[in-house]
Amino acid sequence: MAVSFYTRRSVLSATGLAAAAVAGSSLLAGCSTAAQQTGEGVPTSEIPVGGGIVLTKGKYVLTQPTAGQFHAFTNICAHAGCQVARVKDGQIQCDCHGSRYSITDGHPVHGPTVRALAEYPVTVSGNKLSVHTPALTTPTAPWSPTTSASPSSGSSSPEASSASPGA
Repeated sequence: MAVSFYTRRSVLSATGLAAAAVAGSSLLAGCSTAAQQTGEGVPTSEIPVGGGIVLTKGKYVLTQPTAGQFHAFTNICAHAGCQVARVKDGQIQCDCHGSRYSITDGHPVHGPTVRALAEYPVTVSGNKLSVHTPALTTPTAPWSPTTSASPSSGSSSPEASSASPGA
């Protein structure tokens, strides 16, 4: 027979602590503005000259290499897909493997990455910055039924291959 080391009190106590942690994290999430999460309407004063900020929920890094010059890059490292950690010393830095990127154009300044970060267009209206992202599409594999040609049959569509012979 297995001996249990858990008492009802310890289980209830642990459950209460877990609930408090969840509630506390949602309260802390409320401390950041919607702009900081999405990249829409971010005050330009929040982006330091010669540096930048990482927006974790909006998936962007916003930089200001020189006064009034703003850029937006993806916050996903081009090397291994980790989220970049910070903007420091004029570089966007990823802690996973040490990759560093230029805050001016997103190109790598230190490997192991060899690819640049994707850059998004930004607009500044008054003292607010907004990031414009293209519509995301899911790549279609060549064998998908939504493609116009089937690599094996050469037919123009899946419907054409299923049509009755007499039609």
